[in-house]
Amino acid sequence: MADALHIQQQAVKVLEQLLARIANESLPVITWTLASSESAAALTGRCDAEDSTRRRSDFEAWREALCAELLPDETLIDGGSRLHATVADTYADLSVDLIADVPNVRDA
Repeated sequence: MADALHIQQQAVKVLEQLLARIANESLPVITWTLASSESAAALTGRCDAEDSTRRRSDFEAWREALCAELLPDETLIDGGSRLHATVADTYADLSVDLIADVPNVRDA
């Protein structure tokens, strides 16, 4: 439990830095969550804009800002795609994931 608490405390510090970058770098506002399990990324940014084009562009903006590694797209049950990228914050010793569920173009 102490390890999970420490990871969350570190993730909060990293999140504070990321939120500061929104104004400084004109990054989009996205949803952030902290993990309660050590098996998941400590911090996950979810690009969840209502418009699928904006959702994809928000994902790309954050991916580029964090120099996150783009992982292979996953196909969702509804035929859409899950965009996924990850980066390790070696200073804080935690990982940050970015996710965007993008519906199939004909469904958007």
